[in-house]
Amino acid sequence: MLASVGRLLAALLLAGLGLVLLGSGPASACPASGGSNGSTQDHTKDASDVFLGDVTAQSRTDELVTYDVTVDRVYKGGVASEDVQVTTSAAARSCTGVELTVGRTYVFFAQAGDQSGDDLSITRADGTARASGDFRAEVEKLLGSGRAPVPPEPDKAVFTRVGDATTTSLTRLAAPGAALTLVGLLGLVVVRRVGRHS
Repeated sequence: MLASVGRLLAALLLAGLGLVLLGSGPASACPASGGSNGSTQDHTKDASDVFLGDVTAQSRTDELVTYDVTVDRVYKGGVASEDVQVTTSAAARSCTGVELTVGRTYVFFAQAGDQSGDDLSITRADGTARASGDFRAEVEKLLGSGRAPVPPEPDKAVFTRVGDATTTSLTRLAAPGAALTLVGLLGLVVVRRVGRHS
């Protein structure tokens, strides 16, 4: 009887150990796929750059997935180019990686790695999502209608002549300089003569 109790305890111990070792992995701590924690308002506050763009290409390394994005509207941040690259984690079970589809439009909630706004990254928790009409309207309600990614060309300067103004001739402009040069030369001559008589 003691032997059967020992076997029962050993079996329970092995079963418990199996549950611990084979239980749910770290992927279960991630938010539901395609979603993120927090509200759109939270995401707009937390992101350094918020923009609307079309994913045009994707490249992958062991650590990163890089998306080429054509930016349509900039709602927040320093994105100043129509074409940007956005990176995310490529780890298969990563809670940070974001899977985007080439040819689709997204609202990006990105973090800039530098002040130029060129090094943009996204994570699953940032809130980047497909740009449905309702979602885009919600973002525009919070951040306004945005701006074009490339600032418009500055207005060219227009010079207008003042009514009856006349231009000054070259001789009239050069006369004061010539007079000062003559005074300087005369001063040199005087100083030399005084220096010789001493």
